[in-house]
Amino acid sequence: MLFQQVLNGLTNGSLYALMAVGVTMVYKSLGMLNFAHGDVMMVGTFITLTFSLMGIPFYVAIVLGIASAAVLGFLLERIILRKVKFSSFVNLLIATVGVSYVLRNTAMVVWGTSPQLFPSMFPAKLIRIGSFTITPQSIGIILISLALITGLHLFFTRVKVGKCMQLANSDPEGAAMMGVNVTYMRFLTFGISAGLAAIAGIMIAPLTYARVDMSATIGMKAFAAAILGGIGNLWGALLGGVILGIVEALGSAYISTAYRDAFSFIILFV
Repeated sequence: MLFQQVLNGLTNGSLYALMAVGVTMVYKSLGMLNFAHGDVMMVGTFITLTFSLMGIPFYVAIVLGIASAAVLGFLLERIILRKVKFSSFVNLLIATVGVSYVLRNTAMVVWGTSPQLFPSMFPAKLIRIGSFTITPQSIGIILISLALITGLHLFFTRVKVGKCMQLANSDPEGAAMMGVNVTYMRFLTFGISAGLAAIAGIMIAPLTYARVDMSATIGMKAFAAAILGGIGNLWGALLGGVILGIVEALGSAYISTAYRDAFSFIILFV
């Protein structure tokens, strides 16, 4: 049972880590927390489900959902946050909280408040090794999350655009003096962050159903994972997400499932 719960924790932790990476990217770019991050994830998930229900092949719907979430991230930066001129942490914070409320209430009107079944991109067949059960979904989630975070690390350290984004995030004035378009780098940061959030939502929705309120709990756990791992650190976000996922799974199994969502925040507080 211990190994089973650790695997469950790694699965959920990988998703929290993927969300936390998006939080970290925005924080490094602007020194702020994007409270609309979880709601962008939720909207991207529902858009993917809508495309799928329209008869579009599921994997095509996934690509369209991720692209739609990225466009939403671009619009958030271009239409709202850029108008605030990135001049005040408080103003930016209030702006993202306002966007969060707008997205959540719009989703309630468009998709309703009832949980909706979301198809999985992985086979449903269980893999049994003795008394130990592994699902292809758990393996897929862990591998995809690791691959994406590794890819981001390589993008930021090996690719010119990624290096420019890093420079623009860490030292905007110095980057501007070196000819880097800081505004465009922030624009890209929000799009990539939103796309990652949509991927996390698409992978977690088959486990929890697609729900309008999924953004609240998962979004807050993403913030907790980012802070626990040292906000601004990609690998720290991965570690923070894994720690939260394992603590949550073990606490639910050995103490009580009633406090499932509280365990993550208790370990963060400690």
